[in-house]
Amino acid sequence: MFNSKSPFFHCPLVELQLSKRNLDLAWLSTAPSITTYRVNLLQTTTERYKNDIKSLLEERYENPPKIYTLSNIPEVLCIGTLPISQTVNPSVEEHREVIVDSCCGAALLRGAHIYAVGVLAMESGTKLHDMVNVYADLTGKCKKGTNVRFESNKKMYIGQGRVLMQRYQLFTGPQPKAGVAVEMLNTISGVPSIGDLSSFKALLQNLPSIVCVRVLNPQKNETILDMCAAPGNKTTHIAELMQDEGLIVALDKTFNRTTLIEEKIKKYKLNSINAFTYDATKAVDIKLNSRSSNDIKPPFKPETFDRILLDAPCSALGNRPILAVKATTKMLDSYPRIQRKLITNAVALLKPGGCLVYSTCSVTISENEEIVAWALTKHLELELEEAIPILGSKAWPCQGLSERQRSMLQRFCCDTKQYDTVGFFIAKFVKKRK
Repeated sequence: MFNSKSPFFHCPLVELQLSKRNLDLAWLSTAPSITTYRVNLLQTTTERYKNDIKSLLEERYENPPKIYTLSNIPEVLCIGTLPISQTVNPSVEEHREVIVDSCCGAALLRGAHIYAVGVLAMESGTKLHDMVNVYADLTGKCKKGTNVRFESNKKMYIGQGRVLMQRYQLFTGPQPKAGVAVEMLNTISGVPSIGDLSSFKALLQNLPSIVCVRVLNPQKNETILDMCAAPGNKTTHIAELMQDEGLIVALDKTFNRTTLIEEKIKKYKLNSINAFTYDATKAVDIKLNSRSSNDIKPPFKPETFDRILLDAPCSALGNRPILAVKATTKMLDSYPRIQRKLITNAVALLKPGGCLVYSTCSVTISENEEIVAWALTKHLELELEEAIPILGSKAWPCQGLSERQRSMLQRFCCDTKQYDTVGFFIAKFVKKRK
């Protein structure tokens, strides 16, 4: 059974670059032990939603995982992992196998079931309701529809599931099939396999993403920009914290991604968000100073927004678990360029006294601490403010950042002991008043 100590076996140069920073690469390959839901407090209470989840888990598991809340972020509901006895079930040889790709395998380790489109291979003779062993193909070589046992020294055991669709349902006909094909019963991660329970009442969301909007600290009747907003999870959180009173402008550069934001606006019945398909690197126009302050659409005149959230495009090398990565050092080097350009535009669009929150779901220092050091040098009108509430660890050592400045930032990484979650970085800037 293959169990990688690093997800970068396809790209040794990237592995070398990251290992120089003493990053625990094996940590990236493991699933977070915390599953979090962000409760929509405009629609329900955390206690009511907690009771709903508790009932579901008690129905499914003899010894259900712990469910708890966070006192400093009342909309967060946390679900722990299952006891070891319910998760570490050995692979039984007589069980047939189902193969998924590495992305699907990662989702299963976070609690998902296998949807029909995610099945790469299922052995002939597999019957409805059979117990199967589920493996992830980390090589990308397993062909869709394979009906014999896939042999590879780089397939990773994920867990066991129950078959809900047979081969003929999955691989016959031109149209992709819909629905759950294999219901997961247990996985090596111990994360409860309950699927995504998101509804208008609550949203499955990583803890640092929730913290990120709390750091922004939006207030009623403010004008706020979410620069790279799709799929809209943070945007809707901003609206909820503002009691849906004020104006939130959400940008994304492609129509399909903007559509995702609009779908969430409709689902959550929010009135304070306007979504636009627009490239945030071109969102400021200094010639528009004469435009009416009530006409807020891209491009924007300078100093339009009270607060700006820049959840920047990044390498996403914090999205645990990462089972297999195909990346190049050139690809990694491309992200800081766009991140710097976006920060420059954000500074121009921010009102004096306003705050800018910069975040990534990456663990590289070049996309995080080095970007902060650059921003403080390039834009002297910016100063750091403590990114509270702080649930992560302090930033890593970086030229241009003092010990005090590092403690004002927060990084969720392998050294964040209290909250075992995804890799993430948050910085909060304030634009000095003139």
